[in-house]
This record gives sequence, C-alpha cells and structure tokens, in this order.
Amino acid sequence: MILETTPCAGATLRYFGVNGATWNNRTKKNVFRDTLRRHGFAVRSRKSKLGAIKTVGAARARIAQMAKDEPQVLAFMVSLKNHVLVIDTNGETVVDTAPRIKDKRQIEAIDAVFIKQSKEVK
Repeated sequence: MILETTPCAGATLRYFGVNGATWNNRTKKNVFRDTLRRHGFAVRSRKSKLGAIKTVGAARARIAQMAKDEPQVLAFMVSLKNHVLVIDTNGETVVDTAPRIKDKRQIEAIDAVFIKQSKEVK
C-alpha cells in the first residue's frame, strides 16, 4: 500500500498540526479525513446544513452561523472537485492552495472538525 500526500489535503492536515498521508494509491481514495481522525480529531459532515447554497462564496455567512451554533468546531473543511480548503469559524478561508477572489466553485462536501472528546468510564 503506497500512501502519498496531495498538496491541498496536505496543507489542510498541516493547518490542524497533523503530518500524514492524504492519498492511498492502492484504493485510489483520499484518506485525509481518516488521517485527521487517527490524530485525535472528529470529522462530521455539515452538508445538509447548507441547504440550497452551492458555492464557496455563498456559503461563507452560513458557515459562520453554523460555527456560532456549534462553538466546539475548530474549522470547516470544504471539499470541491479535486480540491479541499479550510474555512475558519468566521467564514474566512485560512487554507487554499488555489485561491479565488470571487469564489464560485461548487461545494461537494463540507465537514466540521472538532477535537475528539474522551469518553468517561463509569
């Protein structure tokens, strides 16, 4: 199994302080979400909370509102076609290896990133 790093997913991992694989050549899948999970983060989809919003530029205000509703969120990972970027809790882009002034790129997935909570044993 050969694990490699892609530029945008690698930059996303480094933003969260993680070094690791982002791509698995054997399965041809992006594994950066699993790499984050193995390093103590929880990654949860928030695509349904966007509703009819389709583009990164249009989603910024909604992302900031989602962060207010869930204060434990560290940031949001936004997946586009063959690209991923990180948007902070204020709706600002903090990691994007291919930035745009007017961002009309279509959102394929959006994930909230949290620190995993340890389970208490009773």
